[in-house]
Amino acid sequence: MEELRAILESVGPSSDTLAWDLTLYALFLLNVVILLLLPDGSTLGTVLSIAVILCLFIDKTYAFGHILDSGPYSPEYCHAKIFVGTYLIRAVIFAAPLTVAASTDKDSVRTLGVIAGIGGAVYMFLRWFSDQREVDAPNITCFDSEAMVHSASLVLVLGRVALRNWLELWAIDRNVPGAVFGDLAAHEVEV
Repeated sequence: MEELRAILESVGPSSDTLAWDLTLYALFLLNVVILLLLPDGSTLGTVLSIAVILCLFIDKTYAFGHILDSGPYSPEYCHAKIFVGTYLIRAVIFAAPLTVAASTDKDSVRTLGVIAGIGGAVYMFLRWFSDQREVDAPNITCFDSEAMVHSASLVLVLGRVALRNWLELWAIDRNVPGAVFGDLAAHEVEV
């Protein structure tokens, strides 16, 4: 509960990082406008816009530092300077609006997507240059990196097993791994 309270308190602008906060607010507003202007039936664009908005919220509130064990560092320092996931969400902030712009036919969404993508790229590079470029930390995380790899691989394996039957991906037969994305027609199968 304390972590949630700390995350919600960091939503507002702070005097220490006012320029970064204003940039995040502008990118947030741009992506909300993109989300509202997307045409009906644009599932990819909607999902990517929501992902960018979520990534902007995570970056603004230092959520990685508060949710994950920050070890000997403060949650803000862990999120902003050490944790590699922060850089990855900033890459999403840069790449996803450009993908939305490339996948739509609506000119207003395309223009705003390019502006949001360029803004995200500038933000990502400047934050890396000022915060993450020269950090004296032994790992790419604030906590035990080996435990993180084990947990992530376990989640991937369990997700693959749980979703295998529902998605029916990567399987010729449910129990035989392969690279067929659906049922083959009878005349396309060779025995």
